[in-house]
Amino acid sequence: MTMQATEKATSSISRVPDAFEPRIVAFVCKWCTYAGADLAGTSRMTYPPNVRTIMLPCTGRIDVSFVVRAFLQGADGVIVSGCHPGDCHYNAGNFRARRRWTLFRDLLDTLGVDLDRLAIAWISAAEGVKWVKMIQDFTDAIRKRGPYHAMHSVAADHLPPPVPNEGGAPVSFNHPAQAAPADPALISSAADALDSGKLKAVIGWRRNSTLGRAHPIWITRASDARQFCAPDAAANLSRMLKTPALKGVAPLGIVARGTELMALNVLVQEAQLDPKRVQVLVVDVKGAFLGIMGLEAACEKVLLQPAGDGIRDIDGFSPQTLAALDELMTKTPAERWNFWAQQSARCIRCYACRGACPMCTCDQCIMDKNQPQWFATAADGGGNLSWQIIRAFHLAGRCIGCGACQNACPAGIPLNILGAAMARSALKHFKYRAGADVKAPPLQADFRHEDAEEFIL
Repeated sequence: MTMQATEKATSSISRVPDAFEPRIVAFVCKWCTYAGADLAGTSRMTYPPNVRTIMLPCTGRIDVSFVVRAFLQGADGVIVSGCHPGDCHYNAGNFRARRRWTLFRDLLDTLGVDLDRLAIAWISAAEGVKWVKMIQDFTDAIRKRGPYHAMHSVAADHLPPPVPNEGGAPVSFNHPAQAAPADPALISSAADALDSGKLKAVIGWRRNSTLGRAHPIWITRASDARQFCAPDAAANLSRMLKTPALKGVAPLGIVARGTELMALNVLVQEAQLDPKRVQVLVVDVKGAFLGIMGLEAACEKVLLQPAGDGIRDIDGFSPQTLAALDELMTKTPAERWNFWAQQSARCIRCYACRGACPMCTCDQCIMDKNQPQWFATAADGGGNLSWQIIRAFHLAGRCIGCGACQNACPAGIPLNILGAAMARSALKHFKYRAGADVKAPPLQADFRHEDAEEFIL
């Protein structure tokens, strides 16, 4: 053997693989945590160089999409840090952020994300020592956990073929073979209201001649009221308020059950709907007509006040959805992650869920933006997962459980499970039910000084 060959062989035997060093991203407040990190630097304190720090004006500006994108782009851990409650440069930014991070952590837990890879801390400008200790402890913890292969494999679209309806989760409601006729009293009342000018238009249901199912329509002539049929159990009629042709129409009638009333309440809470503009043609769960009335009177007649802390059927979510969520949460985080990774792999990014949801009201969705482009628009691992996460979070405190998104999904993804998880989180931490109280401020636009923060360092 030549000298050169000997050296090459020796080198290959003695070479030791590089030790894993975690990649960590820290989103920090400009006024407190970044100043605290600056203090650590000027004080010549040392800590691991694994953290890439990104400064933002306030923790209230740190969107959950930043965390999702950081993980999908290769981070093994993420830190969010800002001023202590009461010390915010903008008065309440960290209070609002605290509520959002509470909800977001519960969403990540439902998805099976490793929560130990996300650290949230209050660090002031005078706490350089705390910054150093947190960085050291978090880096050591992530180093022990190793690379976040589960997340990065989804981002790289390296997944086995999805398993249809894995886990036994419900896919959709059972549609009737033919839509039942509408209550004659409803037809008569709608016609009279249009004929008298009390209403300019009425949104209701008409039988689809091809499928036999009910589908939404809106009418302006009294003679067209005879087209109405019983509501579709698998859709929410209030989404028709997004129709451009109806935006200037008032007074406007809408056939509404409990789920539509809850959706209308959310829209009123968010100042997206003037309650004086709408008259409700109230029907019960069986389609029986209860009368034409204002939104407040309709809610008093139909929406029962839930008792205790449990989510009841009146909250919109079906017993099947709640049972599926219960079953899912008995699984390990790794099993939950595998379930959702497989489900998101089925997504074709048709956005039927967005079109069917009465609460998806943005003029431009974050997934449609390309300047900047937050997430990939292709139907791949990273893009699909980010869409499901961001959509579910944006509906936290807003989803009323109607299941329209799930039933519109051609891939059969059990989307309503995530909505139920967010509803339970809102109920558990903030005693909040979407659409239950039209006078209450929206969940994510509000805060309480006593909101829990046990997970924050």
